[in-house]
Amino acid sequence: MKTLVLLGFCIGAGLAVPGFDFYEQGVQADDCSDSLISLTFDEAVTEDLYNNFWEPLLFSRVNPDGVPIGATFFVPHEYTDYERVNDLYNYGFEIGVHSITKNNLQSYWRSASEPLLEQEFGGQRKIIAKFANIPIDDILGVRTPQLQLAGNVSIEAYQGSGLIYDSSWPTLPEKALYPYTLDYLTTQQCNLGSRCPNEAFRGFWILPINDLNGDEKECNTLASCNITGTANDIADWLVGEIDRVRRSTRVPLTLLVNSYWFDFTENSLQGFTLFLDRLAAHYNDVFLVTQKQILDWIKNPVPVSEFQTEFPERNANCNPYSCALKTPDNADRYMKSCIPCPAAYPWLGNPDGNIQ
Repeated sequence: MKTLVLLGFCIGAGLAVPGFDFYEQGVQADDCSDSLISLTFDEAVTEDLYNNFWEPLLFSRVNPDGVPIGATFFVPHEYTDYERVNDLYNYGFEIGVHSITKNNLQSYWRSASEPLLEQEFGGQRKIIAKFANIPIDDILGVRTPQLQLAGNVSIEAYQGSGLIYDSSWPTLPEKALYPYTLDYLTTQQCNLGSRCPNEAFRGFWILPINDLNGDEKECNTLASCNITGTANDIADWLVGEIDRVRRSTRVPLTLLVNSYWFDFTENSLQGFTLFLDRLAAHYNDVFLVTQKQILDWIKNPVPVSEFQTEFPERNANCNPYSCALKTPDNADRYMKSCIPCPAAYPWLGNPDGNIQ
């Protein structure tokens, strides 16, 4: 009963429930989801990005409970270094799927068939598990490139690929949402031109991307928010967005972080670092967690005083190999693998790389 009461209060966000008084049950606003923030990344995991951004930004940080922070990496295939994926996994970060091709045409993802999407996402799930040498059962989440869904077909392909949640569906700040199951028909608005699901899919979860308030518009990636200025200006904006949510809905926030923001927006790396520093110094109820822990919390919510960061101990072996391979169109590709090199570059219809 405690779980239902707490979850109902938090998701209700102030809406009355006939015949039930949350406060009489001892539930207070501060019992909600702390402020759960999930830092997410959806680009190829390369040596340069690992050394220049992800390791210095993330590896030395801890949450208010003294446990290292969490983050989720939705990994595409092309140009990814699977030795480094193994390192991220062993450190305790979550590894998800972001397709094999990461095709840059929105129309490709909107109109894709279920078999093609199963090759893209189910194939990449197999590639990550095999060449990063990590358990496939730990690869559970998916983000589609450019946040472009193909309606019910996407969810059917996800479920057919063994995935249990999606992190691709934005919602406006004034329509903030907690994660929810597709056991029932969704009422979430369909943005970005995607074809969104309009049927129930039992057991599958949506982790909405609650948009931020950017420079005169809503935005779903830090880069697209177009916030410029000094490092302090950028940090002030990010802290302000966290405060806005903490004062209102307290929905979990998913932040989409891409290296090109650091490359092309002056002071963004310093500003983002300062933002993380301020959270650690001044916010004892803000936890940086994986998407999977947000899903676990929504299934079994606990108050602030009982929240603990998940930090699994992992020791997935990696014997690194540097592989010089050919793509199906005979282009050269180099791939770092944790197992001996395949005969061909893994690709659609050939995730094991066995077909030359």
